[in-house]
Amino acid sequence: MLKNYFDKFKTQKLQTLIIFGLVIFYLATHLPGLVSLPVFADESIYIRWAQLIIDDWQRYLFFPMNDGKTPLFIWLLVPFQFIFKDQLFAGRFLAMLVGLVQVLMNMKIIKELGGRSKTQILTGIFTIVLPFWYFHHRMALMDGLLTLLISVVFLFLIKVSKNQTKQIFDKSNLRSIILAGVFFGLAMLTKIPAVLFIPAFYFSIFLGAKKDLKNFKTAFVKVSFSILIGLSMFAMLKINPVFGQLFSRGGDFLFPVSEIINGSWKQTIPSVANYINYFFVYLTPGIIIFLITGLFLKKHKVTSHVLFWSGVFFIFPIALMGKSVYPRYLFPASLFFTLAAMMGLESIVLGVFKSSKLQGKSDKLWKTLLVGVFVSLLISNTIVYSLNYIQLSVLDSNNTPFVSSDVTQYLTEWSSGHGVKETVELIKRQAEIGTVAVATEGSFGTLPDGLLMYFYRTNVDNLYLEGVGYPINGIPQSFADRANKFDKKLLVVNSHRMNLMVDRKYLVAEYCRPFNASCLQVWNITENFQDYIKN
Repeated sequence: MLKNYFDKFKTQKLQTLIIFGLVIFYLATHLPGLVSLPVFADESIYIRWAQLIIDDWQRYLFFPMNDGKTPLFIWLLVPFQFIFKDQLFAGRFLAMLVGLVQVLMNMKIIKELGGRSKTQILTGIFTIVLPFWYFHHRMALMDGLLTLLISVVFLFLIKVSKNQTKQIFDKSNLRSIILAGVFFGLAMLTKIPAVLFIPAFYFSIFLGAKKDLKNFKTAFVKVSFSILIGLSMFAMLKINPVFGQLFSRGGDFLFPVSEIINGSWKQTIPSVANYINYFFVYLTPGIIIFLITGLFLKKHKVTSHVLFWSGVFFIFPIALMGKSVYPRYLFPASLFFTLAAMMGLESIVLGVFKSSKLQGKSDKLWKTLLVGVFVSLLISNTIVYSLNYIQLSVLDSNNTPFVSSDVTQYLTEWSSGHGVKETVELIKRQAEIGTVAVATEGSFGTLPDGLLMYFYRTNVDNLYLEGVGYPINGIPQSFADRANKFDKKLLVVNSHRMNLMVDRKYLVAEYCRPFNASCLQVWNITENFQDYIKN
């Protein structure tokens, strides 16, 4: 008995050391160069909303709903704006903490699914280094938090499905049912696409130990009750008069069902191959091979299928109806694909060891050796590729190996914040020697929110900054009326959206994006200012 106690103590101590080591590894890979990639448009919007809540919470607490966003992630950004001076670092630090919890959560889910301790450790390592996970755990975007909350829901629903009691609301699983519902509600309060995971929640029913019609019916009711709790939490937002605005932006990103029926699917379906490529690039081919292989191996076969189809059913409506589908929209499916790959890997390894025990079968031993070498090469290739991705992200973010759509988003288009921080420093220097009025391209996003974000909690007595729309064909009269009171007038604009004829000698600074893309320009339009005003 005493020996068993010491063995258990040693096991717990080893597990603690492993967790501690993974946490150190996570921080060592995620903290350096956290703001090496310039602010992305959506990040600037979210952080700016958090700052507005700090200034006047009664007015702005639910302001994100006006843009079709539920507010939980914005609320969580608020305290970090007090902790760190660099506002972008503050936002991304929250994302990094979310990612750290995600690492532990993925390991916990693998354990609950019956994965062995080594599989749990490997799951933690892959969640740390795989590009899809790594990138979204260093960006102040909602997708990382959404994925974490969905993973918590799934964990509790696994517990519910495995605990097959005769009573639907037995005390032994009532807690898990309620917590699954609460976290689903929090996921809905983070991002409305959380509703697309409802099929995955029902798929969890098949993870139960006993699979008969009666148990399926009981589990169906339990899962439905959890979903009802989550939807009820979301419905509480109806007390806010702008609730209807949550659904106002859907048409910007999705075709309506009527158009899909009438043939728009012919435009969207051909892009599926491109979406599959997102996962090959950001989850690596090795993970995809483990994922697919697990679907055909007996060990964990049901679990692999549940996880795989959970991810597919999340992706399907986005792929079918999406006008422009960027990788971050599909990222939450990485939860299920990564877990399925890990269970598939365990199935392969267990099969190899089982095969190696066959005595006197040299052909079997050779097959075992070949499979072992192949698996080792896939794991090594995945880790090496991922570490290279991490190195470039930290040391040379302009050459981060993005897919083409992400190159556009984060590096070459107006949504990229290249030059924003440098422009802020330039404006601050100008404001130290006189009053400055700054007109920026756009009305929200990278400009002007990216600039306003960095000016938060600084002295802006000498500064007036306002977005004046795009493209820049002239200066609005409303801005001119206020700017006339300031000593200097500056215009901040992307070069490809600059249609105003200004002599190049008045170009104060220019910050160009990589790959010969457009530049962020700062123009001094003080002289001849009246000539630039729109009639």
